[in-house]
Amino acid sequence: MDNLDKLELIDRITNSDTFKRSQSSCVLLRFLTEATLAGRDLKETTIGMELYGKSYEDEKSAAHIRVNVYHLRKKLEKYYQKEGSKDGWKVVIEKGQYAVNFINAKENTPQNKTNKYVLYAGITVVSLGLVFWIANRHQHIPLWQDYFHNSKETTLFIGDFFGIMGTTATGSHGWNRDYNINNLEDYYRFIETHPDKKNTISPANYPYVTGMAATGTMNISRLFHRQNKDFTIRFSSQTSIKDITDNNSIYIGAIKNGNLFVDFFNDANPNISINRGMLSFKDDENKIDTLINLSVGDGSVYEHAVVSRYKGPNDTEQFVFFSDHDIGVKATTEKFADVNWLKSNFGKLLNNSKYFTAIFLVKGKERTSMELELLLWDVLEEE
Repeated sequence: MDNLDKLELIDRITNSDTFKRSQSSCVLLRFLTEATLAGRDLKETTIGMELYGKSYEDEKSAAHIRVNVYHLRKKLEKYYQKEGSKDGWKVVIEKGQYAVNFINAKENTPQNKTNKYVLYAGITVVSLGLVFWIANRHQHIPLWQDYFHNSKETTLFIGDFFGIMGTTATGSHGWNRDYNINNLEDYYRFIETHPDKKNTISPANYPYVTGMAATGTMNISRLFHRQNKDFTIRFSSQTSIKDITDNNSIYIGAIKNGNLFVDFFNDANPNISINRGMLSFKDDENKIDTLINLSVGDGSVYEHAVVSRYKGPNDTEQFVFFSDHDIGVKATTEKFADVNWLKSNFGKLLNNSKYFTAIFLVKGKERTSMELELLLWDVLEEE
């Protein structure tokens, strides 16, 4: 199989029903294939900087690459279970590697020389494994069922921080953060009102994320993996309304980055709203009237976190995990991906409702040994 045939095979795969709605996986597969055929040594930093135009030199950023490649492997497995089941050649990316391998499916078929006793034992093990898989595959997971069983795909939006290149506080040239500029639209609006800055600053070609991005993504990935489901990943600073309203959404990250999910949250919650870092909870029926500063402190010992599950537009589902520092998202995604915790603890408060908002106090000295204390919650009406 020559390189031209291999590239044609990749085109056929990326145009399949399995891949055509996941552009990020298509782009990643083409990049890894072309790099493999060119004989290049592939690493997370190489993939990150060349494919995404970002610097992925630390572990938490490299985790983003590993997660995307993991989802690509799952996409390929799904493709060969469906459209590619009769393909003569298989595209495989081995676990722990990024090179693309092309395997002759016929030559890779094992010969039928297995001892019958070993064969019977193998069938028994596979059967037991299949029973176990089916039992877990159809396990009811409170709050997450729609993500596993409706027809829409899921996108995980990571709350990142938009950056500006310019003079830093120390006088050198580098990455800067302005909380009033959270995307390209904000940036160009700023330039219109401050034309004198046009030649001194520029949009950074990479955003900034904290440790919550890696940990939150890992927690959600484990939950989806157990259900044989996957999701795509986007940064919130590079997200449009259409990106959110087309698919089921999960957001993990801060509120101080001006992300679009705060507006969706406010629309879905009649008793609760978030504005300029302040959460207002007013419920006359239950005699609740309180304000909570979500941005107080540095998040190294404690912080507030907001978790909400509500109906999104166009019959989509939205699940948001808000906290301005790391420990809030880390603790809440860990708990809400724990099926036993959902069933035995939090689930009992919801009275079988899947839509809710909960405010937690998260404690974690030096961002470790995190504990959740439920302060307030509100069950939302199902539409």
